[in-house]
Amino acid sequence: MTSTHPPLTDRRTQRPGQVLLKFTAVALPAGWAFLSLPLFTGWPVEPFVLATLFLGMVPAALLLTRNGQHVTVRSLLLDCVRLPRPVAWLVPAALLIPVATRLGASVAGGGEQLTPDLLIDLTVNVVSSVLIVNLWEELVWAGFVQRTAARAYGFVRSALLTAVLFVAIHLPLAFYGIDGVADLGYNLAVMVAAGVGMRLLVGALDVWGRGSILAVAVLHATFNASSDLVDPSHDWIRYAVTLGFGLMVLLAPGLRRSHAGTEVLR
Repeated sequence: MTSTHPPLTDRRTQRPGQVLLKFTAVALPAGWAFLSLPLFTGWPVEPFVLATLFLGMVPAALLLTRNGQHVTVRSLLLDCVRLPRPVAWLVPAALLIPVATRLGASVAGGGEQLTPDLLIDLTVNVVSSVLIVNLWEELVWAGFVQRTAARAYGFVRSALLTAVLFVAIHLPLAFYGIDGVADLGYNLAVMVAAGVGMRLLVGALDVWGRGSILAVAVLHATFNASSDLVDPSHDWIRYAVTLGFGLMVLLAPGLRRSHAGTEVLR
């Protein structure tokens, strides 16, 4: 018997570039619309960050994953709760950026005093951020965007492409709290530095941790929480540390030749 339906693989075949363009067409307007509203209304920005994530980015990523060739929605969601292998990768994911940021602040000045209350608040901040925001954010950025790009463009270009999309969607945030062109330039510069540094680090950890989005989310959450370890005038240390570590991973053997990312290493 022959089937009258076309083969499933024909319908599902999409080039990575096409998939990412479809994602951008949904996520970028959603991000600009939601994140721009507080600029004109004075409303808190946090609910609109969540709206960008859960009404724009996550649905688009899951729908496009369902129509993809290389991964299923189920496997992507399982990556969000799976520990890295070996589990010891959670240690640098949790400590690398906070420790380096605090050491940098000790040298440059501007570090907050390390008290039990600060460390408890920092831990609570990281755990809640992972569960509420970063796990889902990295499902999109690491699990969908960066892995999709890596299949076509390799490790470095996929990290840079993801950084560009990350900065583009979050662009309205650069206009918050500014007092002139210099502030806007600074905000854009640190967004680019954080975007490039984080995407290089995330891409490396995704490969080394065998595709654990949970580990990547911890890395992202501790980057955000590290701002509590320095006073606002020295927050540049956090961005410099992140960019520096991101560039350092380029020296690791094998990453530049990684195209399929975690698919090969699981």
